[in-house]
Amino acid sequence: MSDAESVVTLERQARDRIIQSWIAAVEARGTRSRVALQARGRALLEGAEAVLRGDPEGLVEQLRRDPQWGLTAIQSLAEELRQLLLFRTAVLEGLPDLAEAQKAALHAGFDRAAVELAAWFEALARAADEALGEAERIRDPLTGLFSRRYLEICLPVEVQRSLRYGHPLCLLAARLDNSQELLGRWGQGVVQEVVRHAAEVLQRVTRTVDTKVYVEPDLFYVLMPEANPEYAYVIAERLREAVAAGAPYEATVSVAAACCPLHAQDPQALLARVEEALDRARRLGGNTSLVYEPA
Repeated sequence: MSDAESVVTLERQARDRIIQSWIAAVEARGTRSRVALQARGRALLEGAEAVLRGDPEGLVEQLRRDPQWGLTAIQSLAEELRQLLLFRTAVLEGLPDLAEAQKAALHAGFDRAAVELAAWFEALARAADEALGEAERIRDPLTGLFSRRYLEICLPVEVQRSLRYGHPLCLLAARLDNSQELLGRWGQGVVQEVVRHAAEVLQRVTRTVDTKVYVEPDLFYVLMPEANPEYAYVIAERLREAVAAGAPYEATVSVAAACCPLHAQDPQALLARVEEALDRARRLGGNTSLVYEPA
């Protein structure tokens, strides 16, 4: 084996040793899966190597590019900082022959990364508070569901996410079949009673992750990430049957679904498809569920 090949082998061994040492330390707390830790370890090591090559911002830049940072795996700021500093220890112990200047550069680089991480968490918390405040402002007071304005905000985001990551997305629409009849015969109070009942049923038969929307006077939408047409139809039927079984004044709903990317690849087209399917369900006599099919 040549000297060059020997160096490559040693470098690879050192990299593996550092990452495995760090994973063992982190796994003692059971905070992440091994696969996620391996991916994080490789990202951190690339940042540490950039620092050793003379780029003081290398680790910070790597954190900013790491797609895992800030996703659902995050435990807390304290836990993220603990894992970051454990990695610094693993690097220093795995590379005992570093010069003092290199060790100082690593310490400084990890300190910068810790500051960046703390700032990111602060920004995330601030954004979450602002989003929650905005969400509360655009909830419907009658049903507690979101308003159409919220659907207009969320729908483009979810469609883009669906297309980018290849995950299915379905949009459900439901409308009371006899709201005008109820209004003419019994008045607005009865219509509101039926709407509240339908909203309660909608909350009960859908998932927590689904976004539920009410649009006056008698229209509902449900944005369903990670849902295929078959699942959307099952939920549509549950909603239709539950409303028919328990709604006051014999109220019923028609329900329809359209999905991305199967039926549409942009927000307006998806909305048009589900509304087209809903109109068809109502033309079939109401109290009907169906999934969009091209004419």
